[in-house]
Amino acid sequence: MGPVLVFGHKNPDNDSICSAVAYAHLKNLTDTTTVYVPARLGPLPPETVWVFERFGVQPPEEIAHVHTRVRDVMTEGVVSVERDYTMLDAGRIMRERGVRALPVLEDEAVRGLINQRILAEAYLSEVEMRGFAGVPVAVKRLVEVLDGTLLCGDPGLVLSGGVLIGAMEPTTMVGYIKPGDTLVVGDRRRSQPMALEAGVACLIVTGGTHPDPGVIALAEERGAAVISTAHDTFAAARLINLSYTVGDFMDTDVLRFEPEMLLAEALEDLLGSAHREAVVVDEGNRPVGMITRTNVARGTRRRVILVDHNESAQSAPGIEEAEVVEVVDHHRIGDIQTYGPILFLNIPVGSTATVVAMRYEELGVPVPGPMAGILLAALLTDTVLLKSPTTTDTDRRIATHLSGLLSVDPVEFGLEMFKARTAGETFSAERAVKADLKEYRAGETLAAIGQIETVDLAAVMEHADELRAVMDSLREARGYDLVLLMVTDVVREGSEIIAVGKLRLAERGLGVSLADGSAWMPDVLSRKKQVAARLVDAAGV
Repeated sequence: MGPVLVFGHKNPDNDSICSAVAYAHLKNLTDTTTVYVPARLGPLPPETVWVFERFGVQPPEEIAHVHTRVRDVMTEGVVSVERDYTMLDAGRIMRERGVRALPVLEDEAVRGLINQRILAEAYLSEVEMRGFAGVPVAVKRLVEVLDGTLLCGDPGLVLSGGVLIGAMEPTTMVGYIKPGDTLVVGDRRRSQPMALEAGVACLIVTGGTHPDPGVIALAEERGAAVISTAHDTFAAARLINLSYTVGDFMDTDVLRFEPEMLLAEALEDLLGSAHREAVVVDEGNRPVGMITRTNVARGTRRRVILVDHNESAQSAPGIEEAEVVEVVDHHRIGDIQTYGPILFLNIPVGSTATVVAMRYEELGVPVPGPMAGILLAALLTDTVLLKSPTTTDTDRRIATHLSGLLSVDPVEFGLEMFKARTAGETFSAERAVKADLKEYRAGETLAAIGQIETVDLAAVMEHADELRAVMDSLREARGYDLVLLMVTDVVREGSEIIAVGKLRLAERGLGVSLADGSAWMPDVLSRKKQVAARLVDAAGV
């Protein structure tokens, strides 16, 4: 099983990302049987960059989806062969390792595939004794597959004639031999020298017997090879057809997939292929896994822990294919489906970071400095320096505890963090609107509410027209009935409301007039409790 991904919602905010990192850290300490990897579904907000740099925390990797990938179902630990292996080598490896196919490598890269079907065809072709005319074979290969002994001759001699079995009268047999042929024969003293005189290039003597010295001398004189094998003539004939190298019979039209390819896309090609398997390769065409129809039938879902959300619309694309194993959140209960009972931590506090910090306490795990730093930062952003109406006594207690571990004043630390949001940054209306945008639906009404938290409201409102233009464009592109932006002043403790679309809905729900383009709402800091809830109620009227 692969690692469990721990991530927050789309358009991630500081709480979403920091809580995912801290919770993954906690899980790795308390569950050593599984690897937990923090991730994010979007870019890092400036304050998150600041806090990660301050505490030396590695940012989590950004992921695009949690659809099942080829990597999630493939078999790792690829068993492969080189192209100069014999077909017998390949067959033995398949049997010993319990695999049905082997990638054929050259210079570590995949050049072909040998599987049970190809091997069976080569094995069953013994009835016709195909010979070496089409595919020459070196003497040393015959020695290997026959477990034989080379009594004389050059092991590098390449045989390109036919293959005969010396089961008939010597005088009759000689009439079938052509120069360069290979003869498989038992302890037939008359047949052996006559065959050499007729021009055989290789004499295979079965039953573990050795020819007379005179036969060896004749073979040496004529430059022929003589091999002795303990196998009987029947077994030797069967094995000869497996002396070819896999490079001679491999299928070069190999189905190849990349590890990150979506399984749904790969499946169509796999089911339409003549083979039952495909090789999973890296960017250098080196094998990293095998995928078969059996792998697909067994199925493997990516395991995830959802942090700071539990609604599919706010989660990663492909969440319906994933296995949700835990949820850690502080929002309303959404529509996430699970395949069985899970740990669902949903506590009515001001931030998910508070829930994560409480979990450290419950499990008796000390919070290390870097994790305390990012958790405190997340808590302070989500509660707007503990001033939001969503703030609880638990949030205040946790903030005091975390700041004590860091020896910092929470308010000073929080103000420094909020200032870091815009330090040295050119204002972008599009980034400001989309950075923290969430969707809400009430009946047939679909609204989007964004929020900017700042210590300089006037500087942001200088760009009000730009903000409205971006909001209006977004409304048309995504079919929103209303797009509303809260520009929250964390110092004055209130929000300037800007809206486009169904303004009467916003005015009725919030009890303000937007005739002047925006409206100041003192003490309004929480999008969830003080804005979204009221708009949803108004839309339902």
